[in-house]
Amino acid sequence: DGYHSGGGARRQVGWKWREREEATGMRDESGGSIEPVEDGEGDDEEEEKEREKEKVKASTEGGEDMELVWGKAAMRVAKSCASLSAKEDVTKGGVIWTTNKYLLPVLYSQFTQTHCGSCFQELAAVTGLDKHVWRCNICRALSLCSRCATKEAKEWHERECDLYCEVPLGMRKGDTDYLRFVCRFFALCTHGKPPAFFPGSGLQTPTKELDQVFQLRCKKVSKCSFLDCLSTNEKLHDQEFKSWSRGFAELFKKYVAFPTLEYSVQELQELLMRIKTNALGFPCSDKYGTLGWSLDLYASFLDHSCSPNCKVDMDGCGKLVVEAVREIRKGEALLISYVAEPETVSYDERKKRLWETYKFACRCERCVRDYKCTREATRNGMSVKDLQGVIKALDAKR
Repeated sequence: DGYHSGGGARRQVGWKWREREEATGMRDESGGSIEPVEDGEGDDEEEEKEREKEKVKASTEGGEDMELVWGKAAMRVAKSCASLSAKEDVTKGGVIWTTNKYLLPVLYSQFTQTHCGSCFQELAAVTGLDKHVWRCNICRALSLCSRCATKEAKEWHERECDLYCEVPLGMRKGDTDYLRFVCRFFALCTHGKPPAFFPGSGLQTPTKELDQVFQLRCKKVSKCSFLDCLSTNEKLHDQEFKSWSRGFAELFKKYVAFPTLEYSVQELQELLMRIKTNALGFPCSDKYGTLGWSLDLYASFLDHSCSPNCKVDMDGCGKLVVEAVREIRKGEALLISYVAEPETVSYDERKKRLWETYKFACRCERCVRDYKCTREATRNGMSVKDLQGVIKALDAKR
């Protein structure tokens, strides 16, 4: 399908730290009273059964070799952009798709000790209900609930932990979102996919749904190119961000071995631009709001509207859910809001946020209407309060 899997690669970095940890016993592998997951003798037989199930599933979905993520969505591809539309009518509250296989998430720094880094649920130990929470005592940047703290999850984390600890202590202070994201990305490139339940387990082997976009945007095929179908929007980034991203990439290169000799500082800078352009406010929760951000190979193609017909949410297992917030007709564009709670944000404020963050002027139906109302109010000398009343009344009639 045009993607190259990096599975099975040998560990190439972090060996000094690994030797030191093994000599000192610094890493905590106990995970409270959680029993380690051992390899069973019947694994091959179970894997064969799973493969047979996938074959049967694929045969019922038009012959695709993998499960279709976009069961209710279709891709529209142009040379410079790509978007999604509904394949069929979707009722309000209907789930358009849900998965955690194709996203690379990072929790905000303040939530790394209070929420699970796999399912993103608030850790039970924080609420006093469960003491069996595992935290990495090396990087102190990942915590896992008792359900997710399996032996294989801890072992896979060692790979990103090694990378994280290669950089100077100064880089690991304060906001480490970008640093932790890059470490997880490099761990995927070098060592292959994480455990099946972990976010991102399908990133290196996505379905064929993205092939058209990948072929248009991918400069070369390598084990690091699985995010290259996402746009960098390089021309739209300001000089301040370009300078920062270049400096970050050069500094990271100085201390950490890149996954392959071919991977360059320029490509790492482009990855940072893809983050800036495509990152979603996910994971999230009703209690705390947005917990972090993610790059998602599928949800990143959802376009913006200040009157969205979809929203990105999270289920109880930490999977990303795209849900219809109103009835959607077949062929209609699938749209989310890049502005949190747009119904409570004024036209001028929405315009300002979208331009500062994404460098575009929204021309959705609501923004066109709000602009016309603002213009008319200015001409007639209306107060802001009266203007808000007009807009609210128009919204109520829709």
